[in-house]
Amino acid sequence: MQDVMQDKTRDKGFMGTPVRRLEDRRFMTGAGTFIDDVSLPGQAYAAILRSPHAHARIEAIDVSRARAAPAVLLVVTGPEWVAAGHGPIPTKSTVRTKRNGSPFNEPKRHCLAVDTVHHVGEAVVLVVAETKTGAEAALELIDVDYADLPAVSHQVPALGRNAPQLWPEAPGNLCLDFELGNRAAVEAAFAKADHVVTLDIANNRLAGAPMEPRGVVADYDKASDSATLWNASQNIHANREIIAQQILNIASAKVRHVAPDVGGGFGAKNCVYPEQALVLYAARQLGRPVKWIGTRSEAFLADAHGRDQVSAVSLALAKDGTFLALKVESVGNLGAWCGTIGPFTPTMGTARTQGGPYAFPALLYTARAAYTNTCQTDPYRGAGRPEATFHVERIIEHAARTLGFDRIELRRKNLIPRGALPWTTPMGLSIDSGNFAGLLERTLELADFAGFPQRAAEARARGMRRGIAVSPYLECTGGAPKEEAKVTFAANGRVTVAVGSHSTGMGHETAFTQILADKLGLPLDAIAYQQADTALTKTGGGHGGSRGMEVGGNAVLKAADDVLAKGRTIAAHLLNSRFEDIVYSHGRFSDLKTGQSLAFAEVAAAAADASRLPAGMAAGALNATVLFEREAITVPNGCHAAEVEVDPETGVVKVVGFWAVDDFGTIINPMLADGQVMGGVAQGLGQALLEEVVYDPGSAQPLTGSLMDYALPRADNVPTIVVAYDESAPTTRNPLGVKGAGEAGCCGAPPAIVNAVLDALAEYGVTHLDMPLTPQKVWRAISVATTVGQAGGF
Repeated sequence: MQDVMQDKTRDKGFMGTPVRRLEDRRFMTGAGTFIDDVSLPGQAYAAILRSPHAHARIEAIDVSRARAAPAVLLVVTGPEWVAAGHGPIPTKSTVRTKRNGSPFNEPKRHCLAVDTVHHVGEAVVLVVAETKTGAEAALELIDVDYADLPAVSHQVPALGRNAPQLWPEAPGNLCLDFELGNRAAVEAAFAKADHVVTLDIANNRLAGAPMEPRGVVADYDKASDSATLWNASQNIHANREIIAQQILNIASAKVRHVAPDVGGGFGAKNCVYPEQALVLYAARQLGRPVKWIGTRSEAFLADAHGRDQVSAVSLALAKDGTFLALKVESVGNLGAWCGTIGPFTPTMGTARTQGGPYAFPALLYTARAAYTNTCQTDPYRGAGRPEATFHVERIIEHAARTLGFDRIELRRKNLIPRGALPWTTPMGLSIDSGNFAGLLERTLELADFAGFPQRAAEARARGMRRGIAVSPYLECTGGAPKEEAKVTFAANGRVTVAVGSHSTGMGHETAFTQILADKLGLPLDAIAYQQADTALTKTGGGHGGSRGMEVGGNAVLKAADDVLAKGRTIAAHLLNSRFEDIVYSHGRFSDLKTGQSLAFAEVAAAAADASRLPAGMAAGALNATVLFEREAITVPNGCHAAEVEVDPETGVVKVVGFWAVDDFGTIINPMLADGQVMGGVAQGLGQALLEEVVYDPGSAQPLTGSLMDYALPRADNVPTIVVAYDESAPTTRNPLGVKGAGEAGCCGAPPAIVNAVLDALAEYGVTHLDMPLTPQKVWRAISVATTVGQAGGF
């Protein structure tokens, strides 16, 4: 790998090369700058008093003792916050109307609770002190008189007639209802179908649990009336507008918003949170820096959760197994608020990829989004696409077993043929390219499905049960459609590329540098990388929806093209040549007719000297700032397979093999793509077998408030993952031909693993289990089935 890094003259460029991550040396040697590494002279420290109640009226707050504490600098309550004229935290959801066209119900969520708390962990009082311990100690001096109110934690009872009412603005706790698809065609298909199967499916609530907790540092300069906000965030440009303008009523130009190195996000750091505005406000009030770093316990209570949908999924089939229609009726749990994206995930986010890579002639998705006394939910890696994949793959597997179809043949029969592309689904999703059947066959080959019976027999001889399953998936990209890239040249020849797109561990520093180095013919170490700073780029879409390479990578490519076009003009001037005769290759601008040439470094040096430039060009002429806007989203897809071993005596499930064949279009760096797939698979495995945020159904108290209670996958839970790519169908929707890669594993892994476990349990008559498939849940299913069988039940 080091040879790839150092070879500057090889014919093959950097594109498609597994370059080792440039940023890893910084991270592995402790030289990274994460939010807790940002410390400023004279900084104060913030702490947040949070509600211990899921639903309660605030009768009184006494902060007098906290204000009198010697180290305390500032105390702010909810009523004081609102009286100061600060706005609520708005949602950016693009789904904002109900089925009847009326506006959705959006409660006003302020940064601090005003008269009622709506979930455990809600911010109630801000305290700022000279020291962190002083701020935390002052929290103990605050007296809050709460009057308990009835609480509800599950979305279905929350929509019931007798449920506790959370918000006067949301009657019946309903945010909105939603429908997408062709209802008449679906109803007609179900009416004529030879077979109809239905399954109730739950997508369990998950915590993002990034390695680095959230944190904020703010500094205010009174002389310029401007501030800098450092934030462990995935999205600094759009969120700056909300924090500054919409909440604090500050012109966004007065706030520089910066994200340092960010240790994981997975969607949870895409949101606007109260602490960001509170800390910025405190810095402005005190005229000095203020810092807040969240704890792991606070993260479980107050960081956005993901998934949490319950759905009734129905499949209509013809006698020969042809899919006629799919109908999904979902209820999503929004938590106590509309989050930053809020109702989008259980509505359009889950609707648009319904049907997966199958040729459904009719699809219908309906949903209701409910408020409950739980932490807000917002996009979590995949944001609806994993839920949709789980719907279709579970119902297909269930139909095959219930109706006696071969489960592989049933899928093979119904995949969209390659020759039928481009294809627009009944949900309006346009699929321009793909090789769905080829991916399935390649996955079956890699996983050695043909050899599975022998492996299952060997496992049975040891008292174990083996299962295997395959899961084709289809998703789509998302996030903001525009991205800025800026390339600048220093006098010493150093090149800097700055982008608004944001890495939280995905390797953008390497991949974007590869694109620029490849296009300009430069060594990787000649390029410096900058990101996530509103002072560097005016526009940025951050990280989310697997948009990084699709939008950010193409922005860098466009900037490189701009640089080369200017370079050809300068080279033509220096060589007394015609522009159309100048070509660029292998780091040199050459005149095709005269054979004269200049190295890139020579042209870059001339670009810094106005006297050597053609008329109309100024010093720095080679610098480029471009804005790339995608024409349409892309459709990543693939096929995953899992093989599991189940111990019937204990219910323990071990994933013994996992295979992923993915179509991400053009692969810029296969090593980085591997990392994205493997990380997504690990998180998908966590959802399938281990992870679930649990609230007490009566009190809505959280029962999974730490890593002692919330089971993340560990190294011994994750098998060897075999990854392969099909680059035979690159998209034509962007110049690089790339499709998103970041969320594939979360789409394919849960259904593959769950269906594999149910395959292992088929002999016991177990046909369905809701995630996570914990040892206790699996053991109980086997025990119940065995008891029924012994009693003559089957």
